[in-house]
Amino acid sequence: MAEEIQTLLCYPRMTLYHAAQSWETLRGQSLREIGDAIDLHTVQAHYYPLARQRAGSEELLGLRGKILGIAEEFGFPSTVSSKVLVEFDRSVGPELHTQMTIVPADASSIDVWNFINTAVVPDVVLWRYGRFNTQKKKWNISEDRLFDMTRTTIGRLWWRVHLLGAELARRLGEDEVVNLLEKPRIGGYPPLSRAMGARLLTFASESNTGRRMELFRDATKRLLRKMAVQSVFVMTPEQIDEFVSSLFLESAAALNISVSEALTEKLG
Repeated sequence: MAEEIQTLLCYPRMTLYHAAQSWETLRGQSLREIGDAIDLHTVQAHYYPLARQRAGSEELLGLRGKILGIAEEFGFPSTVSSKVLVEFDRSVGPELHTQMTIVPADASSIDVWNFINTAVVPDVVLWRYGRFNTQKKKWNISEDRLFDMTRTTIGRLWWRVHLLGAELARRLGEDEVVNLLEKPRIGGYPPLSRAMGARLLTFASESNTGRRMELFRDATKRLLRKMAVQSVFVMTPEQIDEFVSSLFLESAAALNISVSEALTEKLG
């Protein structure tokens, strides 16, 4: 049976100017008021001019329903712990990636994520990263969670799964993911970022070290230094895996982290 081919969609866009204007209003409303005011049937949607297959109100409503449903499973709209919010990120990312079927080039535009954050799930965005100031009756939220490409609330979760794959995105810690994906030379190349993440998990599970993040940072620094004179972009996946394995072994030796003979053989 032929495998079903998904139709990739282009999503609406919103400029920084219009998104910032909308957030000035949204910051002064309650989560319920924001949710009640969302109308994706009549929202003004502007697309990339040459976009052919466009996500319309049906796709936008489905996306909102999916994200909101998962948020409610994790306590939305109530205040929850940061640990629960991180678990929300891990759960919603793969579902978001599957639901959107967005053209990757379209996902590279911050204007797309401005629209998703501002018009589709602004209440979830504020629940995830906002803090309500009861005296000023206004939400405080860092602007990079709204408008920055690498840290935008919804976009970063899509890119996390797209670059790392659902399994690695779920198993890696938050600091580890940030350490990978906020370095464009590493995170922007899926074969490399996936090899780094997979080797970290292999090392941690086999050696049972409590110095996992220290090792990861050292290996990442070594990688960036070597990339100045050695190109990973001409390597095969097997060569990248071997290259990354050698970095972790070098880092372990430099940090005096013991590595079992079995692990050395497995990594080498």
